[in-house]
Amino acid sequence: MVAFVSAASAHCEVRVFVADSNGVATVNYECTAGEVIRAFALDVTVDRGEVVGIADFFRGLSVAGATGYGIFPGSLRTQVAGTSGTNLDWNGSNYTPLANVQDLPGGTLPGLNSSGVTLEFGGLWDPNLRGAIPASAGILCSLRLSQGAKVSIRPNVGRGGVVSAIPGVVIAPVFSGGVVGPAIINATIGGGSINILFQGGELEEATSIGGQWTTTDNAGGNFAESIGTNQLKFYRVRGP
Repeated sequence: MVAFVSAASAHCEVRVFVADSNGVATVNYECTAGEVIRAFALDVTVDRGEVVGIADFFRGLSVAGATGYGIFPGSLRTQVAGTSGTNLDWNGSNYTPLANVQDLPGGTLPGLNSSGVTLEFGGLWDPNLRGAIPASAGILCSLRLSQGAKVSIRPNVGRGGVVSAIPGVVIAPVFSGGVVGPAIINATIGGGSINILFQGGELEEATSIGGQWTTTDNAGGNFAESIGTNQLKFYRVRGP
């Protein structure tokens, strides 16, 4: 027997976050106190470059042995159009979590090949089968970026944000983005030295932005060197 919290006063925290996986941005969720989520509506943006691809998302109904959030409202309508609605092709190339701008023009990001995407994930399962409920943590999808960037994530309020599957449970989602791909995360100067924290490749330096870039022979993520007065240097991370 499985018991769910159903009191109207219950507040639960669900983490929704971006992580770097070899230069690809993964969109993740984690339920911290036994929450069950029905749907996620999310806006994901990058501070430079574009989101150029989407992959690694679950498709279709959540069933025992194959669980996840595979119902995408915008794409589902397109897939159903012209069919009986009983034999859906969950593997169709156009069936993706990308939201349709026309559904909510003022509250939808442009989509692929732009700086932001709106994503919709829903879950449908037999409530009598405990094994059909999506896992308490997982990856919703991965996003391929045109270059390393700071990735931000927030709820798409017009589409409901994060919705509980249990009536009366108030979800308290916590959103956190991250740096994805080759990038300098932080640089500080103190005590006559520069200290650089970076990820995703090898650090290079040059004396002018358009000059000849040379390697620092450092791919470990931390770099420090002494700097002189009136010395001008530029740094970048070159991916593998």
